[in-house]
Amino acid sequence: MRVFVLGSGSGGNALLVESCGTRVLIEAGLGPKTVAARLAELGLDVAAGELHGIVASHQHGDHFGHADKLAAAFSAPLYLHPGIPGIEAAEGLDVRRYDIGRALRVGALTLTTVQVPHDAAQVAVRVDDGTHALGVATDVGRVTPGLVALLGECDAALVEANHCSEMLAFSEYPDVVKRRIAGGWGHLSNDQTAELAARLVGSRLARLWLGHLSRSNNTPARALETVASRARRIDVDVLPASSPVALHVRAIKPHQLGLPF
Repeated sequence: MRVFVLGSGSGGNALLVESCGTRVLIEAGLGPKTVAARLAELGLDVAAGELHGIVASHQHGDHFGHADKLAAAFSAPLYLHPGIPGIEAAEGLDVRRYDIGRALRVGALTLTTVQVPHDAAQVAVRVDDGTHALGVATDVGRVTPGLVALLGECDAALVEANHCSEMLAFSEYPDVVKRRIAGGWGHLSNDQTAELAARLVGSRLARLWLGHLSRSNNTPARALETVASRARRIDVDVLPASSPVALHVRAIKPHQLGLPF
């Protein structure tokens, strides 16, 4: 399974998953020209009809703002959960509805979703090709059992480590914005993502990529140090802030229980 992360953050989110001849775009926060250019930068040319589906986690603009344009440009079906209303009226789009929590089949890939806390109806996504599985969870207000269960059945995951709580507290953001970010319906802090990583120790998950970092209220070094300190036996990396990156999801040997002798 190959993963092409084209953007992760408030400037626009999109990543393409490719496996077994199927390509699915997760998130639609970048325009068609930007998506095509960043894919080309990574050595991948995707023509109209060669993208088999677009799945957005929620309706905020940095995740969904270009959904209609992307669906039209790539002649791709747009898969939406019930929390994203109103786009069916767009002429010529192939909009397909799916239920949160029920497996969605797109070509050779099976997508599973679970609802997570955010100030818009939001899902985390698991993409499975039968051998490898990737999890994607950004814009998450707090860690939930459902999120832990979903990511624990993945080989690798892209998860947000949005902010450092101390930096946010002393930032110039208005208090109402600080409360939105940190109030349980906004974004995960480094410490919350570290808690999530700790709860995933011993699961199938072996690789954690940190994304959606705030440019004002976090640093890659802070995010990595905080999360890696709790993520025993899980490899942790921070995604580049301003350039696309190609990643691989590989099957990992089952975890062997460490016994105290």
